[in-house]
Amino acid sequence: MDSYPIIEISRNVDFEKDPSFGEFDPKVIFDLLCSIDLNFSEALEIEPFTTAKCVISFNHLKDIPQCCKESEDLHHIYLHVTRNYWSKWIYQFAHEYCHHLIKGEFTGEVTGLKWFEETVCELSSMYHLHLAVVQWHYYKSEDMFPHFYLQHQGYLQNLLNQNPELIRETNRLDFLSSWSSILNENKYHRAHYNAIAVRMFPLFVENPHLWKIILHFGDTRKWSSLDELFQHLRLKATSDYAGSLLQLQNLLCPWL
Repeated sequence: MDSYPIIEISRNVDFEKDPSFGEFDPKVIFDLLCSIDLNFSEALEIEPFTTAKCVISFNHLKDIPQCCKESEDLHHIYLHVTRNYWSKWIYQFAHEYCHHLIKGEFTGEVTGLKWFEETVCELSSMYHLHLAVVQWHYYKSEDMFPHFYLQHQGYLQNLLNQNPELIRETNRLDFLSSWSSILNENKYHRAHYNAIAVRMFPLFVENPHLWKIILHFGDTRKWSSLDELFQHLRLKATSDYAGSLLQLQNLLCPWL
């Protein structure tokens, strides 16, 4: 495979300048990618751009984004997006950057609670698109503002309304129990992940510190049940999000 010039876009993120990405405005796109680290860092209360190193490359093998582990201190994020499709850059990178922060094992197996990690990463895309809408609302350049704002808003609304029937099912107290056989299959069920993420979305918007739970996931394949994970998360919770964690638990595991 051809090698291309590497551009450092932050202390912890490099970008491989592959022509397959097409023509795009690097200042805008790189600012969008950096904003995901900045917004995550604020929610997690960590210094920006201090996580493990990651390299962004174009995914030539599949038409989807992926995050792979090169070493303990290096992840490779493959995106499949072209040109100035701003919202899609956010959607794909926010999902994979959430995997990067969780720092699990990138085996490709959908076992244990890997389905929950995928759900949270889908939620990450929604959350960062929401912040892009809010933040671009106050953007100084009036000629760019309507384009950014409307594109991000439309993309987010599409995600929030993508699977209406499944979203309606999440209003039932036992919806996760009824989906257990599906979620425990060793394959991806992204429509279900999306629907669960939609239900979780308001809690993370209301209290961004709830994102701190991802620092305690580890390898999500090792957890035998959501009950077991929440017991672990409650032990790790700090006062700034313990109440929100309880709300999340009541939403997903009302039997606990």
